[in-house]
Amino acid sequence: MAEQLLASGGVQFVPQIAVQVVYLDFDGELTSYNGEILTVDRVEVKDSRLTQERIACILAALNAKYASQNVIFTTQRPATAEYSTICIGKTSAFEQYGTFAGLAETIDFNNQNKTDKAFVMLDAADSNEQIISTISHETDHLLGILNHGGEGLDAYADETIYNVNSNMTIGDGAVFAGYTDGAIYNEGGSMTIGNSAVFSGNSANDFGGAIENGSGCMTIGDYAVFSGNSANSS
Repeated sequence: MAEQLLASGGVQFVPQIAVQVVYLDFDGELTSYNGEILTVDRVEVKDSRLTQERIACILAALNAKYASQNVIFTTQRPATAEYSTICIGKTSAFEQYGTFAGLAETIDFNNQNKTDKAFVMLDAADSNEQIISTISHETDHLLGILNHGGEGLDAYADETIYNVNSNMTIGDGAVFAGYTDGAIYNEGGSMTIGNSAVFSGNSANDFGGAIENGSGCMTIGDYAVFSGNSANSS
């Protein structure tokens, strides 16, 4: 098994694994989260509202990306009993634990659990590229080939906050700190970061900056704190 050090200090493992089927559920689900450190009995995921054309594009991109790793993505629930599931769509089930773009149940070293789940909290308002990136991130956790560090749920999550062509408010006094793979990204939308919000000590692996505004409008409130953040890509 080869391993590759990440700029964030984590480790990316690149193993040869047996065939793993991953079912992508885009049309909503009532399920549970049975994680290694947390259990949530009721997770209600909304329909992603993605068109069939967009779903087909996402599916093709993922299958091409993982072809050499014996991973097969499908949007049809498999007949076999052994497959992992990634639910794509908004859910409020994890809000009390943090703000996540994605969250996996496991960091499954050697891929011993072939029926684990992950959640991607994105929908039709987000770009195909963002959805593909987040599904890939959580897939790598389920395969055990990505451990980017962090404590608690942070080790299992993609904490990037995406806002594309919509209005988003990060409330007064919100704290977004210490994530090893975190970023706030605004593209074409309107984002307001509230008064006295704290964004500190985060690193971004997927963007040019830990806080990045594309073509949108970003408003930062009074006394908001941004310090000690870093970017690991250009």
